[in-house]
Formats: sequence, structure tokens, C-alpha cells
Amino acid sequence: MIYSSPYPSLTIPETDIFSLVLGELTAKDAARTAITELSTGDSVTYGELKAMAESFAGGLAERGIGPGSMVTLQVPNSINFAIALFGILRAGATLNPIGALLNQADVEHISEAAGTDLFIGLTDVENFPQLFSMEIPALANRNTPAPDLQIDPDSIAALPFSSGTTGLPKGVQLTHRNLVANILQIDYMLGLNEIERYTNTLSPLPFSHIYGLTVLLLAPLMQRHHIFTLPKFDMELFVAGHAKHGIQLTFIAPPMAIALAKHPSIEPAWFGASELMISSAAPIDAPIMRAVEKRLGNKVIQGWGMTEASPLLAVNVHGKGDHAAVGRPAPNTELRLVDIVTLEDVECGQPGEVLARGPQIMRGYLNNEEATAETLVEGGWLRTGDIARIDDDGAMRIIDRAKEVIKYKGYQVAPAELEALLLRHPDILDAGVVGAERDGLEIPRAFVVKRDGAALTEDELMDWVAERVTPYKKVRAVDFIEAIPKNSTGKILRRELREIPWPVTQHA
Repeated sequence: MIYSSPYPSLTIPETDIFSLVLGELTAKDAARTAITELSTGDSVTYGELKAMAESFAGGLAERGIGPGSMVTLQVPNSINFAIALFGILRAGATLNPIGALLNQADVEHISEAAGTDLFIGLTDVENFPQLFSMEIPALANRNTPAPDLQIDPDSIAALPFSSGTTGLPKGVQLTHRNLVANILQIDYMLGLNEIERYTNTLSPLPFSHIYGLTVLLLAPLMQRHHIFTLPKFDMELFVAGHAKHGIQLTFIAPPMAIALAKHPSIEPAWFGASELMISSAAPIDAPIMRAVEKRLGNKVIQGWGMTEASPLLAVNVHGKGDHAAVGRPAPNTELRLVDIVTLEDVECGQPGEVLARGPQIMRGYLNNEEATAETLVEGGWLRTGDIARIDDDGAMRIIDRAKEVIKYKGYQVAPAELEALLLRHPDILDAGVVGAERDGLEIPRAFVVKRDGAALTEDELMDWVAERVTPYKKVRAVDFIEAIPKNSTGKILRRELREIPWPVTQHA
């Protein structure tokens, strides 16, 4: 069956991102602070950001960058990122955002695949015309007139790269219409969570990731929030920022929630202004969220989406579903749960792969018709690759990624479920679970970070898990390691865990 959004449909305007977010500024809003860098203390007002972005767009136009051009942007979270972002969009070009920590080979590969016409960033590239990030302020302050053009809402605004449900990273074509729709959907859902305009907001996750770009930057700017950010996550700056600036809304990833729940140095008084924290990018365990709320006295909810959906598809409303839920479909969004092989609808209450449909869904993958056809199926449905269950109250719970589900003796075991359980153990700071082959079987293998001084053994932990799960879900192997590998948004890098060799004793 189709699960339609319970919320009123939104009218999506025929406009581009720049016009939506910065096009109409009142004198009062123009004077408001838009972004403050926690690492430097530098700030920019909305009026200054608009003027510098328009000047930057004019500078790009002088370089021949305009509609049809692709601009790769590799700049950490900063005022410079925002100037370049809006300048690229105002010039009518397409943004190809990439992470600041990518190595040279990945930078060149993605830029080549995107068909980059101009590279802006930190890395010295040889194959493309380049503008170094340190040159952004000079170009932004030249007062060069922005080009006179009308931007088609159906033109490609952004080309982030994503692995999608399978395979190597692919360029995701997101139009202005896609992102405008998602900005409005996000702001509507924030309103349901009692977040009003002009809120002090901490956005610590990378703007180069679609979660950071749309949810942490564009949507808050649309609501004239004061955004505080930092170039990379730093716990000291993160905590001090809350205490110093009265942060009311914070976007987090699961590792941050775990630290807020368990780190001994956290003082609740520092978070006295905190009203809401939203976790996304990876599943998070409900007890962790409740532990943060109890410790800090705020509210914590989950959101869910994917790059191919701009990214938001659903977000919980605090008090309308338990902490394990990612909520109901956002406005204008429909969901289905299907069998991962047949794509036939599953029975109500049963788990299935989530299909999604709405105005935020991508046009397709760049130069990859086969992958597009595999992901955008009949009826305009997007295969998300996430396995979920929808409860009787209509709230959805993400169980795991379809391709990460462990198949033990014919049974399906969700790594995220075991990870959530492991994190409840008082001696465990972090955990990751993958399927690993041993004696011809795929088994759940857990990688665990212990609390300093803990005397926990592998056998003790396996017995502890066994007492709490159905027998086929038991952890069959445990490795204690120093840290769980994760990407910049907090997702566990399971491939790196799978590559960790078995201890020699396992081969005996």
C-alpha cells in the first residue's frame, strides 16, 4: 500500500534556490547575522552574504561560467563555502560539492566524472581551471555585477556523488525544483517541532554532504536562523558553542549523540538553551536518544533520507512517535514498503524495502542510464535500499540497509539492531557489526570500542548479547578495536571493518 504524508501538501514555487533563500530580503533580515564560524569568530549578515554571492557570480561569469557549467567545490564549512555556493547557483551553474578530506585521487576522479569546468578548493589540481578557496573573499568583494539571467527550476542545481543502493559513487542530478521542495519540506517539519524563525542553530556536519547542504545550511537560512558552524567536528568547540551562543537547535550524527550521552566531561548546564537536536545520516538507538534528553533536558528526534531525495524523506515529530521512529512521510511525499526481490508490497506491519516518491526525488544519475533504471522504477518510485517497518500509528522505523543485512542460515540479521544493543552495555563506547564469512557461513561479527579500564572479554560480551536476542541474531565473533571507522557524517564504514583480518586464533 501507499503511505501518504499526513501533512498538508505544500505549494512548490516556480523558482531557483538563490531566489528562494536570498532573493527577497527585508532591511531587517539583511542586517541579521546569517553565519558565524566558531573556529574564527568571523560572521556575515544576510545582506553581506547576498551581495558577496552576487559579486562572486559576476566573477564566475567573467570566467565563462554560467548555465551548463559544472563547478566542483571543495571547501570546509565556512562563510567562504556559503559565498561560493550561492555564487555558483546565482551564475546559473551546477554545484558539485565534495568533501574537504578526500584524497587527491578521489578529487580528480569525481571532478572528471562530473565534467568539471572549474575547480574551487584547497587541492592543487592540474586537469581543470582552478580558483583556490583563499581567493573567494577577493572575488566576492569586487562588487562585480551578477549576470542577468533567468534560471530554469528544472535545471540541475547540484551534483553530489552517492553510492546509492549499490555500486560505486554516482553523480546524483538534483534540480532547483528538487532542492526548493526539500527546503520547504524541512522548514515545515521544523515548525511542527516548535522551531521558529531566527533560531540559533549549530550546523557542525559537512555542507559538502547533501544532509549538510540542504538540512543544515539552506533550510535554516531560508528561516533566517543564525547558523554557527566549524570546518571539522571538534568536541571542545561544539560544547563551548552551545554554552557561549545559546544554541537552541543542533544537527547531529549518531557518534555525537553517543558522546553527549556517555562522555564524562559533558556538563548539562552548557546546554541550557538547547531545545531540539536532530540526528540523521545513520540509525541511532532510542535509549541513546533518551539518555541525551535525560542528561541535557532537551528533545532529540531522528530524520531520514538519502542523497537521491535531496535528502529528506521523513522526520519525527517529538511526542508523536517513539524515539526509534524516523516519523511519517514529509509533506508531498509518499512511501511504500516492498519485497526487496519482487518489489511487491509487503503486508502491513512487515518489514520491507522503502520506495519513495515526491518532488524532492532526483532526476537520475549523471551519464548512467542503467543505474538510473535500477533505482527509479515504474511509477516514479525511488528505491532507497533501506529496510523499514511502519507501525500501526503510521510512524516508520529504519531497520537497516538492504545490502548490509546479514544472512545467517537463511535468517536476516540487521547490523544496526545489534549495534544498538551493544551500545547499551555500560563498558562499550562504540560498536560496529558486519557480516563475515567463517566456515562457509555468514555470521554477525562485532567490532567494539571498550571504555577505558573495562575488563570485558569477547566471550562475556557474546554471552551478554545472547541473553537478549533471538538465537539466530547472536553475535558470533567479537574484536576489540581502538575506533570504529566512520565517514564525515557518522556513517559506519562497514567495508573497512570487513577488511580487518581474522585474528590468527580464528584460523586454528
